[in-house]
Amino acid sequence: MRLTHQREEILSFLRSRRAHFNATEIYDAVRARIPNISLGTVYRNLGKLVEDGEIITVETENRSIYYDGYIAPHTHFVCNGCGHIYDFEDEEHSFKPIKDQGFTINKQRTVLYGICTECNKKNKK
Repeated sequence: MRLTHQREEILSFLRSRRAHFNATEIYDAVRARIPNISLGTVYRNLGKLVEDGEIITVETENRSIYYDGYIAPHTHFVCNGCGHIYDFEDEEHSFKPIKDQGFTINKQRTVLYGICTECNKKNKK
């Protein structure tokens, strides 16, 4: 993959934060450094970065797409109350039964949906 200046800025923005952003948020952040970048350019570069495995996507139940620069295996939890996306690290042994049966895992993507701790607290009041 040829890393253009725009793609490099997008990747740098996502990799420097442990959070999840939609394309408009990424556009706004990158535009501060590259004022003439277009939203279309951001979308095209995000697509290429996903295709090349440099970033991953998280889809919410309302079909909104968020981008994540942290590509190590981990699970996402999307709160149906506040919409926040949480990362949870997977322990290596959580896949032990699958590996013990001779399966090889090349890629993992797990998204859990529910209500986060803070929303549960608010709901109980």
